[in-house]
Amino acid sequence: MEDITDQYLLPAGQRDIDTELPRLDSGGRMRAHPAYKGEGTLSPGMHHYLVQFIGPIKQEWLQGVEAAGGKLQIPHASFSYVVRADEACISRIAALPYVRWSGHLSHKDRVAPSVLSGVKRKKDEVQGELPRTRVLPGMYSVTFFDSETQQQAEPQVQALGFEMLRSDPDARMMILRVPAGKGGIKRIRDLAAVHGVRSIREHSLKRTSNDVAGRLMRTAIATGATGLNLDGSGEVVAVCDTGLDTGDANAIHLDFSGRIHAMLSYPINPYYAPYIKNPGADDGPADLDSGHGTHVAGSVLGDGSSSDGLSGTEGPIRGLAHGARLVFQAIEQEMKWEDSSYYSSIGRYLLSGIPDNISTLFADAYAHNARIHSNSWGGGDPGVYDPQSEQLDRFVWEHKDFCVLVAAGNDGTDQDGDGKINPMSVTSPATAKNCICVGASENERSNFNSAQYGSWWSNDYPVAPYRNAPMADNPEQVVAFSSRGPTQDGRIRPDLVAPGTFVLSTRSSRIAANNNAWAAFPGSRKYFYMGGTSMATPLAAGAATLVRQFLRRDKGIANPSAALLKATLIAGSKRLPDIGTAGAVCDNAQGFGRLDLDGALAPQASSAIEYIDVAQGLSTGEIWSREILIQSDAIPLRVVMAYSDYPGEHLVNNLNLILTAPDGKRHVGNASVDGTLTMDANNNVEMVQVTTPLPGSWRIEVVASNVPQPNQAFALVIVGALGQPDESGLIRAESTPGLAIPDQDPAGVYDAISLTQAGRIATVAVEVDIRHTYIGDLKVDLISPAGTQITLHNRNGASKQDLHGRYDVQSTGALAGLIGQSIAGEWRLSVSDHARMDEGTLRSWTLEIAPEADEWEELKAAPGLHIPDNDAQGIYHALEMGRAGTVLELELQVDITHTYIGDLRVVLSAPSGKTVTVHERTGGNRDNLIRTFDTGTTPALSPLIGESAKGEWTLSVSDHAGRDIGKLNAWGLRIRF
Repeated sequence: MEDITDQYLLPAGQRDIDTELPRLDSGGRMRAHPAYKGEGTLSPGMHHYLVQFIGPIKQEWLQGVEAAGGKLQIPHASFSYVVRADEACISRIAALPYVRWSGHLSHKDRVAPSVLSGVKRKKDEVQGELPRTRVLPGMYSVTFFDSETQQQAEPQVQALGFEMLRSDPDARMMILRVPAGKGGIKRIRDLAAVHGVRSIREHSLKRTSNDVAGRLMRTAIATGATGLNLDGSGEVVAVCDTGLDTGDANAIHLDFSGRIHAMLSYPINPYYAPYIKNPGADDGPADLDSGHGTHVAGSVLGDGSSSDGLSGTEGPIRGLAHGARLVFQAIEQEMKWEDSSYYSSIGRYLLSGIPDNISTLFADAYAHNARIHSNSWGGGDPGVYDPQSEQLDRFVWEHKDFCVLVAAGNDGTDQDGDGKINPMSVTSPATAKNCICVGASENERSNFNSAQYGSWWSNDYPVAPYRNAPMADNPEQVVAFSSRGPTQDGRIRPDLVAPGTFVLSTRSSRIAANNNAWAAFPGSRKYFYMGGTSMATPLAAGAATLVRQFLRRDKGIANPSAALLKATLIAGSKRLPDIGTAGAVCDNAQGFGRLDLDGALAPQASSAIEYIDVAQGLSTGEIWSREILIQSDAIPLRVVMAYSDYPGEHLVNNLNLILTAPDGKRHVGNASVDGTLTMDANNNVEMVQVTTPLPGSWRIEVVASNVPQPNQAFALVIVGALGQPDESGLIRAESTPGLAIPDQDPAGVYDAISLTQAGRIATVAVEVDIRHTYIGDLKVDLISPAGTQITLHNRNGASKQDLHGRYDVQSTGALAGLIGQSIAGEWRLSVSDHARMDEGTLRSWTLEIAPEADEWEELKAAPGLHIPDNDAQGIYHALEMGRAGTVLELELQVDITHTYIGDLRVVLSAPSGKTVTVHERTGGNRDNLIRTFDTGTTPALSPLIGESAKGEWTLSVSDHAGRDIGKLNAWGLRIRF
């Protein structure tokens, strides 16, 4: 059972509200609370409230809030929701038995601290702040809870003196400007009080944040030792960056020739109009200034054609996915500033083509068939989840096969001079939950040892160990400048790291001749060196592309989810030493470790990997489980769970990973190093690593602790000495306790083996290895989970030494008494000594069980019943099972044609009357529900295991909204006894 007592502290803005103290009493009357000290009475009408429930949120509770008149806005942290209501409505909501606490979402909690501190900021102060956020004076991003209130608020916002630069209802966001000299803290606070305002932030300007590098990540794949032959062929990758070489696909850098799938350029966003002389300009997709985008693209998928025959290289200079096709999205534009000082303080070239809603970028790439999206840019307040983070999360939530990678940023510093890199410097959109956030590790280039952190950035690294440390001499170290986590709500950032110093890749032919970035490449002007998390991210994107190719081509997973790609990369990652807390599986410098494709796709010879995508998902309280067999304790067991969470500042849907060892010991995801079984309620990636796993049967469980937005799909990757099930179905488990047998003690000793397999016993055998100097003293008994005790050896053998033997139904007839009993449970072997002067040891014993053969019965029908529209009663159809027995497994096949399956509820009823809902109005506007549900992948069916099969099984299908119709064409059951 999960302890949730520490999950009720309610975050609001920069503070936490102690909800142990009531804000509204059971009658809905306001009470004093320290969090609201100094706040006045609310005006009449609608306001936004925090409503906290008594525990993990159930759908019927949300329906109850709506029935009371509340309008659900967004899920919040700590079992809470933001609800729009008036005073009478919130009083009714507070009186609901499952509501724990309610209080107004204070206007001050909606304003980022940097907004108020920035009102009086001078332009020359901006560049010295960390992270080095660039802003235009008086420009703000304002988000709203919904598009309706946003549109209604426009006149009021303008009446406060704000200039409306952009208003995007789809993004629920306004970009505002306060004319020079008209700003002030009061004006900001008045804006926060406008009904519907969710957040106010300074509008930050985003900035850009392989040969040897590639080798560090994929030694076996590089040499071809694995025989995987992966190069990204058949995959399409999108890179969103400054520009690409000439910008002309017909006259492009030779390393990309013939593989440009699409090239897009995004004009200057209209909200810059008051600051520039060329509003809306578009200088095309050429890479004109830094060469950043060309370098990034080369690290993903350049094929090295221009490096043929060059000396000083270890083969072609190319990216990992050099067979993939490229969608390039150019977002850098030349700015012609009205204020000439901006050329020095902000720059001539800016990523000003980024749309208000970055989902536009993702949608364009998705429409061109890209499923990997690489972003080496970002910026904003440290650790903050801003509108772009939410836009990314929303797009991936709605397009679960779209894998987005984002650079963590380059704001890691030791400015306070304590010899440690300061935490929480990661910026948006890398603070999103559903991206792969990539930090940087050092490359391995001894020829650049003179390039030291302190000599390049003396203010950032004033003391040892970084001041005189080379930047590319230790691949086992995280780069000093790589932005660190956590996010403001405590999530781990980055997810992983990849080489990011002196990365050699393609050079744009359109940049200045003297632009050598980090260093020139002596062999050719077609390449040069750059560094940063910007360079680490495309290396990770190339790796993700190979993972997708592998899963589709070699594993038959036609459309792997972004969560599965993330879980695979993390499962293969290599933990870097001497960073973070010893024994931890992750930290805020390296995440889960340095990317290692060998570990993800080509493990050591005695290891195996299993890749699992669970698309059906879970609702609150449901559990998905899987049994695995571990054959050796010499190879660590690693299990990674990842999922794409519902958009929101905090973790919305909380799944937890639990492993249970053969001896019953439990391991939880992202466990604390002190060994306490504390569930992770912050992160949507969890890992369990067991260094020396006990051989035998392990149970993996994914528990839906709190899922207010069902259903939550997830992915699992399992790495270890995984055994292959015996084709005969034989269950074999061994224990090596090494227990000393006390002399002349009838109580003796016992050892236990726990089995979790379902089914009943067809036959059973036991092998024992006991060292003893007089086996005539010994009694050996086997006790089944049902409590049946079978004596295997009873003080015979006289003075013989050692007992090595096998006992089966033929040699020990008493074992036949176990036939038909359940397999699952604790099996015990008891050994006792009944005379003096001799001693011994229970060295090992083995339990071998053959389960009863699987027997399936199948029922089918084609009723062809029309489903009445908007009728909760729906239709029913029954199938009669004539055979008696207990359900061990069940499959339900349905063939329903319908024009909107999000209207449908499908319920199966057993002969006992027990009902389960297998489809609960999910799937949105998709047509037709034609699929098979089974107890292995559909947790909703689990309650039917153990039911009596004989009798009438009934399927109910009902439609719960108007305008769409359908038909139950056919359905069927397969039951294993």
